Amino acid sequence: MKKHSLQEKFLIYKVRQHKDADAYGKLYDYYVDRIFRFVFFKVGTQEEAEDLTSEAFLKTWEYINKTNKKIDNFNALIYRVARNVVIDYYRTRRKDVPATDEEQMLRIQDQRDIEQEVNVEFEIKSVEKHLTQLKETYREVIILRYIEEFSITEIAEITAKNKANVRVLLHRGLTALKEIAKK
Repeated sequence: MKKHSLQEKFLIYKVRQHKDADAYGKLYDYYVDRIFRFVFFKVGTQEEAEDLTSEAFLKTWEYINKTNKKIDNFNALIYRVARNVVIDYYRTRRKDVPATDEEQMLRIQDQRDIEQEVNVEFEIKSVEKHLTQLKETYREVIILRYIEEFSITEIAEITAKNKANVRVLLHRGLTALKEIAKK
């Protein structure tokens, strides 16, 4: 299924008009690995990524069935929902850990052992390690552009930023990533 394909639009129509779970299952099967990977790079643990991925698909199902708004790009919709789920996750987590104890939060993040949780190639682990050291805004656009292979226009739609802002964030993020890799 290609992005924005006629088949995808037909599946969305079936979901919306007939609450067709099988049609949504096809969309789920096509996107689940990509959304999981996107979420995983943001949260760093397999269990959290699985839970948040499920939540993103559930919220997308609910959105499709509750709104009459035209969905031109399901790809951008599911990524935007996943992004918002991750943002909500960190907001609720921030309430659990006192904001004044930023050092403790950094130690928790450093203690994550991603290698034991997911069996991925060494290069991906190395890139992920460097990505975690970037500001969230840089990390997000780099993942969307170079791992998920979205266009600048699609990234702008997902992040609700303009294209020029996305280009600037990519440039600054890559510059910061190069500096981190040199260390």
